Amino acid sequence: MNTKRQLIAFLLCCFAAVLPCHAQNSIDELVENFSTLGSAKFTSVVDRDPKTRRVLKVVKELQLHGVQAGKFKKAFEDESQNGSTTRQQDGDVLTMTVTQESPRQLRIYMLRLVGRHTYHSAKVIIIVKMKT
Repeated sequence: MNTKRQLIAFLLCCFAAVLPCHAQNSIDELVENFSTLGSAKFTSVVDRDPKTRRVLKVVKELQLHGVQAGKFKKAFEDESQNGSTTRQQDGDVLTMTVTQESPRQLRIYMLRLVGRHTYHSAKVIIIVKMKT
């Protein structure tokens, strides 16, 4: 009986540990999907240590136009549960930022949506800084 409780506790801990990873990947997954579309503009830059070739920072930028831009708002709202978030509305421009920190890296997600109720363009920037 005690072993059964330990197993259940272990499974619950594993499940709780996986939840933030899934949410974190929701924005990354959307960027990955839209980066292959012909109508989206995608740029990725990797900064490496010249001596060790180890990755220090990765910056990804996606620019998208059309009705698909609104999908990112939902992903950022879902993501806000797992990090510190800022949200600023300035006229027709909505800017959202989500920052997440783990022992190995700092992830900063920024979204800029243009449009009042239906967003017609989006710009997403993802910065991943590796900790040493």
